[in-house]
Formats: sequence, C-alpha cells, structure tokens
Amino acid sequence: MTKIQASAVILTALEGVRLSADEKQCFEQYPPAGFTLFRRNISPYFSATRELCDELQTLRGTLDLPLLLAIDQEGGRVARLKAPFPDYGPAMNLASGKSDGAALIEIENIAFAMGATLRQLGINVDFAPVLDILTREENVAIGDRCFGRDRESVTLRGGAFLRGLHHGGIMGCIKHFPGQGDAGVDTHETGALITADRAILDEREIYPFQKLIPEAPMVMISHAVYPALDSERPASLSSRVMLDLLRGELGFRGLIVSDDMNMKAIDQSRKPWCEAIIASIAAGADMVLVCRELERYQWAVEAISEEAAKSPAFARRLADANDRVIEVRNRL
Repeated sequence: MTKIQASAVILTALEGVRLSADEKQCFEQYPPAGFTLFRRNISPYFSATRELCDELQTLRGTLDLPLLLAIDQEGGRVARLKAPFPDYGPAMNLASGKSDGAALIEIENIAFAMGATLRQLGINVDFAPVLDILTREENVAIGDRCFGRDRESVTLRGGAFLRGLHHGGIMGCIKHFPGQGDAGVDTHETGALITADRAILDEREIYPFQKLIPEAPMVMISHAVYPALDSERPASLSSRVMLDLLRGELGFRGLIVSDDMNMKAIDQSRKPWCEAIIASIAAGADMVLVCRELERYQWAVEAISEEAAKSPAFARRLADANDRVIEVRNRL
C-alpha cells in the first residue's frame, strides 16, 4: 500500500506520443497522480492527443478518480501545443501589456479560449499563469513569460488569466512561488540565488501570490534559493517557504506542487536526487514533478515508500499529501 501512496503524489510524464509497454506496465502497477504533457507527447493530430489523454485516464488504479493531465501552455515561447491551437503570444504582450478594464477582459477571454480548447483535448490542468515579476531584464528564462514588470500589473493581468482558465474548465496553477523574476540564471540549467531581503520579497515578489491565492487550486514552488527565507535550501525543499510562509502566513489551503525535479538546480545523481524528492515532500510539497525517464519515476516511488516505512512523521506527511491530491482530483 505504501508504494501506491508514494506513486499517488508524483506527477510524471511519457517519452513519446503513445504509452510504451514498459510505461503502461509500471503505471498500472503504481498509478501516478497524473501526467504532464510535453511537446514530445503531442501528435500533429489533435485527435491523437485526445486519444492519448483518454488512454492515460484508464491508469487510475483502484482509486477511481480522474488523473491530473497537465501541460505548460502559457503562450509564446512556453506553449507545448502549436498552431492551429489558439496562441495569442507571451504573457507580457497580451492586450498590448495594458491593465485597464478592457485589457483584463481581453486577457480573461484569451485564457478562456485556451482552457476550453485544452479541455476538449482531455487536458485538465494548465501550469499557468506565471506570477513572477520581471525585475531583472537579463532573466531570459522568465522574460516575457511574466505579465509585467511591477506587482500591480502582474496581479491584475495574471488574475484575469487565471479566472479565464477556470471559466474555460481548466485548473490553473500559479508559479513560481515565491517569485523567480529576479533570478540571474535558469533553474533548468543550474541553481539560482535571489538575494532580495524579506521586506522587498513581501512588497514585490510575494504580493501577486498573496492576492491570488484565494482563487488558486495549486501553487508551484521555485527551485531558486532565497536567503532571506531559507539560507540553506531551495524553496522547493524548504519547510520555511512551503509550510511557514505559504501555508502559515499566507493561509494557502490548496495543492503545493514542486517544479520539475529533473531540473539541474537539483543534483541529478540517484542518491541526492532521491533525497531531494524526500526532502521536498517532508518540507510541504504535496505533489512532486518527475518529468523525464521512467527509471526516475521508479526511483522516486521506491525512495518515498522506503522513507514512509521507517519514519512515522514522514508517513503522516505522505498521508496528508495524498489527501490533498485526492481532494483536487475529486474537483475534476
């Protein structure tokens, strides 16, 4: 049972446009919380993507609840689905960058169209909107994925996008908490350090999240390190960020999701990587993303179940994470 609990807090991924025999066997034995779809999983035919999503939904196991089928469909550079899927460009440029009433209606309608079309394909979660504030222009990893360069425009424009997704029938996920717009490097490639003090973080980075948390079913956590919050660990492994700040101070009650644990900000060698998976869940993540390599999924299931077997405290945390994942899947 512990391995089933372990797999149920992992959002995983496939290597191709169809399930391989090995993937199918593994996921039938240990069903994940769901899957993230990437460009490598998208057929030129939308009908084939719908068939894939329908097939993935058969891997629910004994817990007969819809799987989370997620995608990063922000628009612009980060859009796994390409034309003729509706793409109105990057967040920064939507509605000509404006935040007046007419612009917010336009942004909400754009997100509604995206959400409704994703829903038709069988996808039910969009890892968007990005609530990072572009305070460092050389931050090309985030760049025009931001909705603006100040907290008010990001909050208003990002909020309109989130509501549009929800009205379109898709769960949104605000990211990358507590804000990654001031990073100087890309966490896909290496660790990032954000040196802003706590007062600046509260006033700037955290503000959009604080305002939109009541509307957000999910929050994705950054792999960056914020010394003002935790000088020892990246946010995705930090109880000070996830439990003390996000849950405690900000009162978030939804699902806390790690960013992809296969990013190079996390040591990818087996032992430290598995330790990071354990640390992330122990620190408050309810669902960890393992977005490449079936073997790593198997490593994660094994490591989580072994830790739960020997640590009553971790077993309780895993049970709590399972409950939160089930709650979100029930909403689907």
